[in-house]
Amino acid sequence: MAGAKKKKKKGSAKAPSSSSFGRVAFAISLVACIVVVSGLLLIKYLPPRMVPQKHAAVRKSDLATIPPQYEVFEKHAVPDREERPVVPPAPHKPTLVLIIDDIGYSESAAYDLMALDSNITLSILPGSPHGKDIAGAARKKGMELMLHQPMEPNEYPRVDPGPGALFEAMDPDQLLQTLEANLTAYPGVKGVNNHMGSRLTSLSPQMYQVMTLLKQKGLYFIDSRTSSKTVSRSAARLMQVPFAERDVFLDHVQSREAVVRQVKKMLAIAEKHGSAVGIGHPHKVTCTVLAEMMPEIHRRVTLVRPSALVAQP
Repeated sequence: MAGAKKKKKKGSAKAPSSSSFGRVAFAISLVACIVVVSGLLLIKYLPPRMVPQKHAAVRKSDLATIPPQYEVFEKHAVPDREERPVVPPAPHKPTLVLIIDDIGYSESAAYDLMALDSNITLSILPGSPHGKDIAGAARKKGMELMLHQPMEPNEYPRVDPGPGALFEAMDPDQLLQTLEANLTAYPGVKGVNNHMGSRLTSLSPQMYQVMTLLKQKGLYFIDSRTSSKTVSRSAARLMQVPFAERDVFLDHVQSREAVVRQVKKMLAIAEKHGSAVGIGHPHKVTCTVLAEMMPEIHRRVTLVRPSALVAQP
């Protein structure tokens, strides 16, 4: 009897109705639609951090015609170099390295700078339309050349470092291949300094990779100091790459009064510490002020090339 009761109970259970299956299928479909739509919205409004294909390497089609953008410093405050010991007066004049970045867009500015002093150093941007011609002319004058290597800024992608840039998202092979291609484009460069780079110069793995290649090629690195968080010095020290860093930007503010003030500041730093590194850009106001102040510059300091100043960190 008990067995019969159980059997009866079992047989009395109702099978799920087709309407129940329909409700479950509808619920699953609804959830799937929500997931798909959410994913599409995320892709649209929160794009993943990717390296643009056009920046993976500089091709002929990448040659830029628009002058480069500049690092956006927080509240217009340019990161200062750490204070150095004061050097007592020496029998010889202090030394000054004067680098002009962003070369390759204005031929006239480059030739004006070449005429001022052959110890001025030109730092050429990869992918610039006139970079190779200017480099060839500067080599004939016996000038020292540098690669002005674009690196990722904190403001990327709103601020674009330009063709041939190095990005955090690059794998080591891609980063080294990009830097190698940029160096190969300008035979005879003696060193590298960063264009932008407030993000990349703060990242130890990427800067170790940069310094590894520079060490192999016997090149120096000059830190433009676009960030107070830069690890360039420690990376150069680890890889034993000759190193120096910027003391003064001459033309962060592009007015005659501001550039004159910065040139005088650069000379004062050289006299106080025995040497200084100044970085300017081929703006018309910068070229004009340097031409006007070159007699004072020559009177107070000796212009030297970066290779004469850099040292093992």
